[in-house]
This record gives sequence, C-alpha cells and structure tokens, in this order.
Amino acid sequence: MRSLNPSFLFRAAALTVALAISAMAAAATESSPITNPQESADLDKIQGYFNGLTTAEANFTQVAPDGQSSNGLFYLNRPSKLRFEYTEPRGNLLIADGDYVIFWDAQEKDASNLPISQTPLAFLLRQNVSLTDGTRITAFEHAAGVIRIQLVDAKSPDQGSVTLAFSDQPIELRGWRLVDGQGQTTDVTFSEWKFGMSLASNLFHFQEAQSDKRHR
Repeated sequence: MRSLNPSFLFRAAALTVALAISAMAAAATESSPITNPQESADLDKIQGYFNGLTTAEANFTQVAPDGQSSNGLFYLNRPSKLRFEYTEPRGNLLIADGDYVIFWDAQEKDASNLPISQTPLAFLLRQNVSLTDGTRITAFEHAAGVIRIQLVDAKSPDQGSVTLAFSDQPIELRGWRLVDGQGQTTDVTFSEWKFGMSLASNLFHFQEAQSDKRHR
C-alpha cells in the first residue's frame, strides 16, 4: 500500500482540516470575522453539533475540479472513523480506520494511505471538535437559513481552505467546499442524514480482497 498524496483528498472525497489558497491567505487578517453574540452562538451550536455526533450516514454528491460528478454513501462513527463508499465510480472507497485515511481505486486495484492527522478530515475525526483550535476562521455568513464558515489551517494558511455549509434550523451539515493550494475546488453535498444507528465495524476496516469482491 503506497502513501496517499495529501492533495488527492481535495479531489477524491471528503472529510475533514482544510487549508486557504495563497491569495486568500495574503488578504486575510488575524482578526476573527465573528463580530457579534449571535455569530458566537452559531459557532457554539456548530461545534456542539459535531461533538454530539456518534454514528451517522448520508448520501453524498461530489463535484471535482474538472466538473466530474460522483456520488455514493457516507458513514461516520465518531471519533476517528468514516467511510465514503462510491456508487459512481463504482467500487471506489475512502476510509478512515482510526489511524489512516485509505483510498481504494477499484479500477486500478490500487490502495494508498495517509495518517489522518495529515488530511483535511482531521478536524471532523477529533475526540473534541473545535473550529478554532489549530484553525483560523476567515469568513462567516448566516443568511437565508444557511450558515457558512470558512477555515484555514493556522500554521499553513497557504495550503487551502474549507467552507462548511449548514442549515440553521436545525443545525445540520449540508456540505463543504475544499480549495487546494493551487485554487482547485471540490464540492461535496450531503442529503438524507440519519443518526444514531448501529454501524458494522468492518465498514471502517480496509481489506483489499473484500473491497474487490464487494463491488464486482
């Protein structure tokens, strides 16, 4: 199994902390765009939403920088585990198993991996999710029933950004936009969330033979 290029995660999936393009970082200031008690309350609700998650599943649609669309099922078992199971391209997988993020390319029959801590999915898989611990908020908007919050890595703001989108009543993750250091954009949207179900442990264990067999 070869090492996964970090930039691939922006193109191939998902979740997780993200990082701002150079021009954006140069324009951003160190001051927070959160300027009033309502915005602070919204931030607290978002962090509470993430920290209240245990297990969840949803449908997802992903649009890559080249405009190619793919979709599938998303599974979450917090902390530390998730799965993007692609129905198109059929058989592709992205799994966080507690230590690594692993991508399986079904067509190439090739697996690659990277430690969770080195991926954009790291913030979602922490024991305690904080959108201000190790990250910097560069934009915050609450309008028309949608909250959007843009984050960059505090130590590496030139590597990209993530913009998270939530419905506000109730607070629920609707999707994210990832922008890599070259300005390429990947959009992921979620729908039909379900919460609190029992998820089989093998959903988050990667075994190449089983992956191949499952999707023939």
